[in-house]
Amino acid sequence: MKKRTLIQLALTFLFFSLPFFFFRVVPNFLPLKIPMDVDKIRTGPHAGKYLVTDVSGKIVIMNFTTSEVVWETDEPHFFVHEAAMMPDGNSIIVADTEANRVFVMNISNKVILWEWYAKNNTHYTYMDYMNWTEFGLTHGWNEEALAIVQDFNPPRDLGSLVVHYTHLNKVQFINGSDFNRTYDTILISVRNFDIIIEVNYTAQEGEAAYMNITWHYGMPGDHATLNHQHMPTRWNQTGHVGHTTICDSDNNRIIEIDANNTVVWEYTGNKLRWPRDCDLLPNGNYLITDSGNNRIIEVNRTTNSIVRTFTDPWFFIPYEADYIEEDNQIVVGVNQIIMIFDYETGKVVKTIGFAYMVAPFLIIIGIAIIYVSIDSILQFRKMQEKSVITRLKSYEMYSKFILIGILVMIMYFLNYIANFFGYYMLR
Repeated sequence: MKKRTLIQLALTFLFFSLPFFFFRVVPNFLPLKIPMDVDKIRTGPHAGKYLVTDVSGKIVIMNFTTSEVVWETDEPHFFVHEAAMMPDGNSIIVADTEANRVFVMNISNKVILWEWYAKNNTHYTYMDYMNWTEFGLTHGWNEEALAIVQDFNPPRDLGSLVVHYTHLNKVQFINGSDFNRTYDTILISVRNFDIIIEVNYTAQEGEAAYMNITWHYGMPGDHATLNHQHMPTRWNQTGHVGHTTICDSDNNRIIEIDANNTVVWEYTGNKLRWPRDCDLLPNGNYLITDSGNNRIIEVNRTTNSIVRTFTDPWFFIPYEADYIEEDNQIVVGVNQIIMIFDYETGKVVKTIGFAYMVAPFLIIIGIAIIYVSIDSILQFRKMQEKSVITRLKSYEMYSKFILIGILVMIMYFLNYIANFFGYYMLR
């Protein structure tokens, strides 16, 4: 068998084996597989460390200085969207997307302290239930809205890898004392129902869950109000007290509503594409994660102009970015990698994780480029009897040049290609 044929067979084997190795073997040796939500812990025994939500169904606390995992739980189901530290610093609240529930867990003993289920659980007798039909009838929902909440097997979106009944994607604990209330609440984004709800956290257990909803915004199917939203956040800062910012993702806009559900600010400029996070910065600007455009932008709330842009060639549909004021840094989960940007320079100062989903294809393309380049040199040397110009103009040579050019372009644009497909598959 010719040496060239052996090389081709080896490359073929590599082509099929590398993805398996990176997708099935490598992740088992990584502390994180798909980090999505990354929050710095402010209080409690783990203050200064980071709470990281891994979509694969794991929540960890990490020391970013050493990249060491100091605590973890695999209580959530696959596809957990967010976890946040509670005010006591020793418990976390989790948006367990796959299980259609929100729960609070004690970090010390991993005991679940509180649960709220978003699925119509009228057929269950062992837990408080959520009756969306009853809630909808109470609030005058139309037939389309009622049909959506009664469909336990919703159709899969075009290209989507996942299909959920509610797709809970955000939770926020709201301290009642901040708003002169005698009770605490949980703000929950129910993406597939195009609605945000506020649930009484301190209500007595045993009552139907829908009766504990104290506030809501949106209605299933009312896409003029909300369309598959992300990251609603209630603010208590001067000038924004009681206001809620919402990433109206599929409408490609950010809105801010007041306590009366009136839109007081809207941002649709600069061609937003599936924005999924919006944070109020200390300077009054907004930090927006523009997922579909692979960028994070700082927007002046008054002029709606972009002040700063953070991006990187390794960005792959970033989900949530946080400004860490004491470090003057931006921390963002980029699916497989956690990136830390210097706020002033916009440069990446640290990465944690490994892009194992893209790496095998980069390696394969790189090897293919080397192989074709060497083969071109050998082919060029075989035609020594011809002039250099004639050899370069021959079909054998220029076809290889074209192939190398195509491979280089694929390598350069691979992340953009992956982003294009990922954008539709993850929605």
